[in-house]
Amino acid sequence: MKKLVLISLLIALIAITGCKAKKEVELDPSGLGSDKAIYERAQKLGRKDSEKSRLLYKEILQVYPDSVYARKAKIGIADSYFKQRDSSSLIIAASEYQEFVNLYPNSPDSIYAKFRIGRCYERQSKSAGRDQTNTKMAITAYESLQKIYPGTEESDNADVILKKLKQRLGQHYFGIGMANFRLKAYKGAIDRFKEVIDNYPYFTKFDKLYYFTGKSYAMMNDYDSSMSFYQKIINSFPKSKYVNGSKKSIRKLMILKEAAPKTEKKEEVVKDKN
Repeated sequence: MKKLVLISLLIALIAITGCKAKKEVELDPSGLGSDKAIYERAQKLGRKDSEKSRLLYKEILQVYPDSVYARKAKIGIADSYFKQRDSSSLIIAASEYQEFVNLYPNSPDSIYAKFRIGRCYERQSKSAGRDQTNTKMAITAYESLQKIYPGTEESDNADVILKKLKQRLGQHYFGIGMANFRLKAYKGAIDRFKEVIDNYPYFTKFDKLYYFTGKSYAMMNDYDSSMSFYQKIINSFPKSKYVNGSKKSIRKLMILKEAAPKTEKKEEVVKDKN
């Protein structure tokens, strides 16, 4: 009976050891070869196994720190995290890309790294109405790329992405403005609407934005400001569904303005000192 127990324990121990061995990533340094050979092997592995490829890239940095492949390996490490796509990996990837830019600012690969930093934050960004921290960080990263490396292909690609991200931010702030409007917090609504007007020219619903800005001013009895926004809709968006409402609102506001008690302006008397 004791023998059977011992045999069972040995079998269990071997099974456990075998499972652990499968999970471990082992590399044989003696068979790695030259810096170029290691790099090429890492690239091939990167398509299937990001963790193994990362170990090879790190091996290049340790064994061949002055090699041209060491710089490429630094990018490879960042790429290996980027490919994993989860939020924590993307945070590490952005850090790795930024470190490369700091170490090799004049390298052509720095343009690629800068663009990828923006991509890391863009992939983590959320839709309008949710937290826009990563959207803002992506915008900052892409604008930094355009400032440092203007006229490049990456800068042109960033321009397209920036329009999309800024459109999202515009929608986000417009949504906050509308929430304030529904709560009758008209001052807060106007502040948000004006933020979109001033900072997000790619916003696609300016007629709606002007309309609710006008309504907000009307609710605050600022008739002149209100009518100016309604007039913008009539002048700039003649086919908008808000045109008829704007015309009616202007007529109503004109009547209210005429009916409102007029305040007499006191003239300042300037005394002649002579």
